[in-house]
Amino acid sequence: MKAILNFIKNHKIFLMVYSILFVSLFIKLPYYIDAPGGLINVSKRVQVDGGYPSEGSFNLAYVSEYEATLPMILLSYFIPDWDLYPKQKATDHSGSYEDLLLRDQLWIQEAFANATILAYQKANQSIEITSREVFITYVYEEAKTDLKVGDKILSVDSIEITSREDLLHYIEQKEVGDKISFKIVRKDQIYDREATIIEVEGVKIIGISLAELDSYKADPNIEISYSQSESGPSGGLMMSLAIYNALTEEDITGGLTIVGTGTIDQDGNVGEIGGVDYKLKGAVHKKADIFFVPKGENYEEAIAIQKKKKYDIEIVPVGTFDEALKYLEENVF
Repeated sequence: MKAILNFIKNHKIFLMVYSILFVSLFIKLPYYIDAPGGLINVSKRVQVDGGYPSEGSFNLAYVSEYEATLPMILLSYFIPDWDLYPKQKATDHSGSYEDLLLRDQLWIQEAFANATILAYQKANQSIEITSREVFITYVYEEAKTDLKVGDKILSVDSIEITSREDLLHYIEQKEVGDKISFKIVRKDQIYDREATIIEVEGVKIIGISLAELDSYKADPNIEISYSQSESGPSGGLMMSLAIYNALTEEDITGGLTIVGTGTIDQDGNVGEIGGVDYKLKGAVHKKADIFFVPKGENYEEAIAIQKKKKYDIEIVPVGTFDEALKYLEENVF
């Protein structure tokens, strides 16, 4: 013990400097940094039995998010494309950070299932939905319930639930203030939970949002790979185009690097997303040829950034899968 105290006394300046450097470089502070990310070539993530090759590629752009250290916080004041915000901001309206991660994983699974089913149908290939599971993705502040994000809903008042519509239709038949009982699965255990019908802007709700996860049987067989670090629904549009391209003989990429963002549903509708500025900057940095973006505010934001930065990239607004396909057919190949 005496030797340790002597060592500390004789090396206190060194130990102090070392401690400060360690804290500065490695200790995560309660802040995040958002920045332009790179591209993920989803064409390479799709493996279809007997699928057709592609000279170009379909890519999704992503936002890079970092847990900030002190040096990163200082750098954020000098790097224009880095945006700093408190950790609390990430969860102010979405529950815990764990809820956010779980929600993003549910969303990406839903998005890729939607993309697969849509692409097979558009390519006139065989696909059959074999089952559907309904999961909770949001529990809003006004909700009066003990349901949680990630719960899989089995039934409501002993009525089996197999879709959003099942639950919404049942709620519509109830009165404001009524309590309804749920049977749910949480961490592989079955529980009984309940919720109270409330009214918001004239609509009866229980204050939750849902994701539908479809299982399917496809012919030809398909496998989609992605890492656990990838999340969210914004890759749906590009995944559907990549799958369609693998299923059809004509290569709709035309040898180009095609980047885009936007959700997709099984009817082919493209939905708006967040982080358009970061995704566009990432696409430009990787020298993409085309950037697909949802119509509306997302497109207006992308065009404003393009004009401001004088980006040399073709920005294409789309509201449906068919619109994206039509653009490629008329302008690319």
